[in-house]
Amino acid sequence: MAAAVITRQINQAIEAGIDLTLETDPVETYQVPGHRTLIFEILSNLVDNGIRYNRRGGTVTVSLQTSRGETAIAVIDDGPGIADSQREVAFDRFVRLGAPGSPEGSGLGLAIVRSAVARLNATVGFGAADRGTTIVVRFPGTAAAG
Repeated sequence: MAAAVITRQINQAIEAGIDLTLETDPVETYQVPGHRTLIFEILSNLVDNGIRYNRRGGTVTVSLQTSRGETAIAVIDDGPGIADSQREVAFDRFVRLGAPGSPEGSGLGLAIVRSAVARLNATVGFGAADRGTTIVVRFPGTAAAG
């Protein structure tokens, strides 16, 4: 699913001058419970945000990992990031956090992500980042197969 999202959004990344990559263990097959459409929508929104609000020459990485009985999908960008003071409202509907002159958007992307994640009994939140933004979706009780 992550590869399908990257394939679909690679032209958007190229036009924006963004390096879009997938980091995963090539031997593992990651499985999470849930409807494919919801997972696709989650990843599509996170990757779109990473590309749209990044800087030319930036990177967006989709990373898959398993640890302690859970699978985590992280979307990491090295753009301007979201201020700590704005993170509490970032997932609310119609919230636009971009600086003046930033790309247009509806303010629904992260709200859609939060809603879809809740339907999958997963969690979403900000990960640690030295710069840019990292958003992590965690699927508890899952592990890599293969």
